[in-house]
Amino acid sequence: ISEVGENNFVNVPMNKISKNQLKLLSDYKDKSLIISIVSKKSYDFFSTIKTFVNIPLILSSSALAILNSYEFTTQEMKIPNIVINSITGLTLAMISNFKIDEKMNIYKNVYRKMSKLNHRIEESMINNESNNNIEMSDIKNYISEYESITEQIEQPFPNHIKKKIFNIYKDKNISLPLSLLSYDDMDIKKGDELV
Repeated sequence: ISEVGENNFVNVPMNKISKNQLKLLSDYKDKSLIISIVSKKSYDFFSTIKTFVNIPLILSSSALAILNSYEFTTQEMKIPNIVINSITGLTLAMISNFKIDEKMNIYKNVYRKMSKLNHRIEESMINNESNNNIEMSDIKNYISEYESITEQIEQPFPNHIKKKIFNIYKDKNISLPLSLLSYDDMDIKKGDELV
């Protein structure tokens, strides 16, 4: 394999990777780290929402149990039963409609898988410094795994989390994944004017 250097060709042994390939691997290490952070923060966000949404369920169930323990007539229990059952039904519908559990599971799985991928890439890069043992097939496998994991993200990340992570890492000389960027997240500039 030949790699173009400054006006000359440098032979790169078949079992070694070039600086550009190592840079590509480093970019995917960065992207997997960012996706794992965004996924973890998204999981935490929806976990908090689920906790707050479950409070009315707990309160309504407890209130109904307390009311049912007293000796009220059927007529006296009619309105409290309707109100409490309505609150319970509305809360369950919100949980189902917003797919809170589904989002939590997706984000938790993506977080775990991306963290593991990031650690494996980092370990390979550290080992490569002393052994030069990374091959192009390893890089292709890491990229394929990254793409496979990102395909599992069926729900978009919350915009406020994407913006926060983007603003933290945009000037840190780190490769950001495309999932942080979307048309309404930031102004896109063409030349000196906004598009």
